[in-house]
Amino acid sequence: MINKAKFLLVGAVLAAVVLAVMGYQLYARRAASSEPPGEIAGQARTDLRQLMKSKLHEDYTYMSFTIWHDKPLTAEKMDAIAAASARMIEIAHGLDAYEPGYRQQGWSSQDVQFFDDKRLQLARVAEELGRAAKKRDSTEVVNFFMHLDTTCQNCHKRFRPDLAWN
Repeated sequence: MINKAKFLLVGAVLAAVVLAVMGYQLYARRAASSEPPGEIAGQARTDLRQLMKSKLHEDYTYMSFTIWHDKPLTAEKMDAIAAASARMIEIAHGLDAYEPGYRQQGWSSQDVQFFDDKRLQLARVAEELGRAAKKRDSTEVVNFFMHLDTTCQNCHKRFRPDLAWN
């Protein structure tokens, strides 16, 4: 009988330890996912800058060089411009995910609206640029790229004046 009691006691202690470890893991996951608002806003800013630098700017730079300096615009280059435009559209549609972080950072309603308007404009212009490239219309590709550049510059003037053309 004593052996059975010891067995039950050891089993209960082990069960309690397992439950305690599982409870701590659950607590740690929840604590990690609920960062203070300042950290979320700072993370949004860092993530957006990284996204712009590593994704959007890469496609922008390729198109800029190709359109302005690597003439003629061959079918292969037009296909690459259309593909880069499609990536820009996808990125522009995902930029709304950054708005809550910017609200927490203290952006005004006007700033948030401006950002939203510019991301939607970026998507529309990139769509038109992609269409022009698919049609192999070099004149329209140049026109829509200029419009794309203006869209980028308008946003930079407001939020990243260090990157805006003067």
